[in-house]
Amino acid sequence: MSADVERAAHAYCPRCHPQPRPGDVITALCGARHPYYGRRDRPVNTCPTCVALASANVYACGHPGA
Repeated sequence: MSADVERAAHAYCPRCHPQPRPGDVITALCGARHPYYGRRDRPVNTCPTCVALASANVYACGHPGA
């Protein structure tokens, strides 16, 4: 698996990162930090921690979740 696919599979808070540009370093819900490469509708692989955290009512950053 390429690093780009792995990075694209993370979820992030849309309030902390409302309009990330390619190359902006973002913090995923799981705490991983990486450059933003664009949204993928159907990533090949997803971060299992991000998947679990994305369904929370409140993210760790304090913003309302899904």
